[in-house]
Amino acid sequence: MAAPETSIPTFHFDVAGQKGAMPQVGLGTATIHGEACSNAVKVALDAGYTLLDTALLYGNQVAVGEGFRQSGKARDSVWITSKVAFFPSHDDTLWMFNANNVKGDEAASIALSLEQLQVDYVDLMLIHNPCTEANEYKCSAAPHWFELKSHGKSSGAVDSPHEFFGDARAMLLEATLARAKESADPQRAYEARKASWLALEQAHRDGKAKYIGVSNYSAELLLEMKRYATIFPAVNQLELHPRYSSPTLRKVAAELGMVLTGYGTGNSVALEQHPTVKEIADSVGRSPTAVVLRWTVQRGVAAIPRSGQPEHIRENLNCVSWTLSDDAMSKLDALEEDHPYYWWSAPNLCNIPKL
Repeated sequence: MAAPETSIPTFHFDVAGQKGAMPQVGLGTATIHGEACSNAVKVALDAGYTLLDTALLYGNQVAVGEGFRQSGKARDSVWITSKVAFFPSHDDTLWMFNANNVKGDEAASIALSLEQLQVDYVDLMLIHNPCTEANEYKCSAAPHWFELKSHGKSSGAVDSPHEFFGDARAMLLEATLARAKESADPQRAYEARKASWLALEQAHRDGKAKYIGVSNYSAELLLEMKRYATIFPAVNQLELHPRYSSPTLRKVAAELGMVLTGYGTGNSVALEQHPTVKEIADSVGRSPTAVVLRWTVQRGVAAIPRSGQPEHIRENLNCVSWTLSDDAMSKLDALEEDHPYYWWSAPNLCNIPKL
């Protein structure tokens, strides 16, 4: 499959201080590094992609920037998304901790991102997650340690159900949530989220980010932003797939005029291998991943599938060129179980102050 079957359409956003449109599909780059990442970027841009998604956390912005430059594409023809402020504090016991990516240091993190990418601005800069405290962060990130880690045969993975403990996932999530509730400080958390967002507003005013947004924010946290945001987020990037489809959040985002971007599509397909997805894929002559990508876009959510394989990169782009039937969409909608593999919003809700 050498080229996309159609050009890439856009999703439009219209919020306080920001109005524009972003491509409906882009290249995700998390976990792809070095030459493999640069090559994936070049393949994607040659295939017709116009959106590259990266983050300071990913440790690959130098490679993304190199791939972009090698492509020869004009800067204004490619949408680049990055993310900062992943860690809630300078605490080196936090999983994946890196001192260059902490809340409160947004200006320095944005400057570093632009330096790594070798660009003067990004099209979209996001607050990577809303966590403001260590136990909140550990609880929100806890879903990683179950299906994802087991699928990747990573050390420390927790199998669920467990032969002795039963549903270990539910038990451990509830235990980490209890700790998050004990250490919650809603007013302090509110002030930290506000300060983090105001730093992005300043980056927008300074021309370092054409648009700004958030990632992994729940509907409640988006609505809270009406209290402090002069410029409202254009985009919220979040885990989204049929088993974790966030219908309430999608409704709220649409009412607010925002665009949602979904991640986790490929892993959701690989982990579940759901017979309903396979049945639909067989009926339309597409892969299961293609079906879930199409479901994502058809539900009004931008998709950023990650791949380093040229064939898959090109195939993924074609999710904008065909449609699923209403019946197929309904069957996929019915797979919703409020089951995240990456990010759990429950602990964030403990840190929202009451009006």
